[in-house]
Amino acid sequence: MPLDSIIDSALNKYNVPTWVRPYIYKYVKENPVSTVKFAISLVDVKRKKGEVTKTHVKLPNGKEFKMESILKLLNLFYYGEESIASLEKYWATESKDRNAEFETHFQEMSDIDYKYTRAIKNLTEGLGHSVGQQNESIKKLFDYISSIENWNDRIVATGLILRYSYARTFGTVFYKVFYPVAPEFMRSFGKAFRTVDDAERWDSEEARRRIRNNSIDKEHTLELVREILPRIMLPIEKNMSLAKELELENEVKLLCDISIAYPFQVLSELGMELDVEKEVKQVKIRLSKLASD
Repeated sequence: MPLDSIIDSALNKYNVPTWVRPYIYKYVKENPVSTVKFAISLVDVKRKKGEVTKTHVKLPNGKEFKMESILKLLNLFYYGEESIASLEKYWATESKDRNAEFETHFQEMSDIDYKYTRAIKNLTEGLGHSVGQQNESIKKLFDYISSIENWNDRIVATGLILRYSYARTFGTVFYKVFYPVAPEFMRSFGKAFRTVDDAERWDSEEARRRIRNNSIDKEHTLELVREILPRIMLPIEKNMSLAKELELENEVKLLCDISIAYPFQVLSELGMELDVEKEVKQVKIRLSKLASD
């Protein structure tokens, strides 16, 4: 079966958006051997099962990871989600500029995200371990975002930037890859992810509505995305050693490219005039500067 057909079958199976496909094809050209094995495993898992032991996690495609590496990954996911939930709760209860409607919505989202946080904790404990220490780079990211005081900026920050660059990319991929391995641990994960996959969150819908209706300044919004995205990518850059440890460095770099492009793609679909590829390059330049500081 030709390589292009294999990749197309995998992309169609997982309903990958059209705009994402050039990133996938570029990755394929740079990693042809590993890609064929990975794509075939996605399309043709059949009744193969993964396994979880005290020492390793094995996916249905045969890919094996050390348990200690998986626990590090879970730790990053846990504190990412815990930080989002805490951020939403803070805005719902501690804002200087009070707004009852927005506070109610952010409290509701916080409650949902805390359930997701508990799901990750339960998964970790189900594997016989406990959550580790918070990552300093994640703390710095959310310290920065929590300092945002304007409600429009807050809605864009969580509803457009965090949702699309983080949950829609890294979170969903993680769930779909690991669910076949440990469904007994992932059921609560699935419940949390359905709030992401099956329907838009309030903040995502509200951010889209405000941009579409020109009720917020588009240039200001674009600059906000440019400012926050490098900071979201920085913890990933700081923890790239884990991707190497998992032998997924190329795959994580691919997801990073998609994560950066995703919010700009949404803005473009909402009528903003911008060059997505140019914006991605500029974010990477800002990321390099942040990483070197």
